[in-house]
Amino acid sequence: MTTILKASPVFQRRGVHKAITGMLVCAAAALWVPAMAQPVSEANAPKQNTVNSSGALGAKTKVTPPDPATVMYFTYDIDGKGATTYEVTNGSVATYWYGHAFEHGGKQYYTGFSWDTADRYGKPGEDNVGPDTQANIAEVTFILANESAEKPWKFRGMEHTIGMFGAYEKGPEVDTNRKAIEYRAPSGKLVLAVPTITFATGSSIEGYELLMFNPTRLEVESNDNVWNYVGNIITGEDNAAACDNGAVMPCIGNSGELTFTQGKDDMPQATVKMSGTTSAGPDKTRKFGPADTQTYVYDSKSKAYVSR
Repeated sequence: MTTILKASPVFQRRGVHKAITGMLVCAAAALWVPAMAQPVSEANAPKQNTVNSSGALGAKTKVTPPDPATVMYFTYDIDGKGATTYEVTNGSVATYWYGHAFEHGGKQYYTGFSWDTADRYGKPGEDNVGPDTQANIAEVTFILANESAEKPWKFRGMEHTIGMFGAYEKGPEVDTNRKAIEYRAPSGKLVLAVPTITFATGSSIEGYELLMFNPTRLEVESNDNVWNYVGNIITGEDNAAACDNGAVMPCIGNSGELTFTQGKDDMPQATVKMSGTTSAGPDKTRKFGPADTQTYVYDSKSKAYVSR
């Protein structure tokens, strides 16, 4: 059961709350601060709980990363008392989404991602959401400063808006049966593919949400984010729940293997090799073959991966 914890508004989402929270944390651009600087909220932060670093967390560390409740506290400056979904301000509800540990420059980092809904002020029609209504993505990053300390992970920086994703104003569900894929470009940029699964009209859709970490923003002031959402890629479909063993419609089931290779520029090329069956017209199916392999490249104009 999801816990909804209401709290007094402390900042506005997007522009205004980003500026106010930035002043509380530090004066650095885009809400990022030097590695060992501490935000005002850290002094009163709850005990730093940690989670197991195996599985989806990526890089192994000797100490476990901050848990979802800690990620939420440092992102929204509200102590949720252990809850990972709660109201943050003006009717906006925030929810923890995913966490990833990684290495950069010989140091261990951990980033926790959350999504939140739009502010609402009780106006008619504001609750009308549909498949095109996306959720805002926020992130907070920690650095492993002292493995023997009571709180080994120190706040490194945070960004309240790194993109929009999902549908019906919710982030996509993380698929815990598959592992995240990590690709490091020669420049040090990290592309992280988080496995997701979506259920709609009797079908399950598998895919990956893509996020990009730009290490040059750690030390160099810029208008660019440290983390950016860079699109999603669909890699599979199964309509078993809707086809009723073929009585209603032909049953299909397919999945794709996602791989990254270095492209012509600094962002890698993504390839999905498909297997299984797909629809081939009314009451017909066919098997995927080599010609169905899909290629995706990063488009600098849309700042997202697109099919080529």
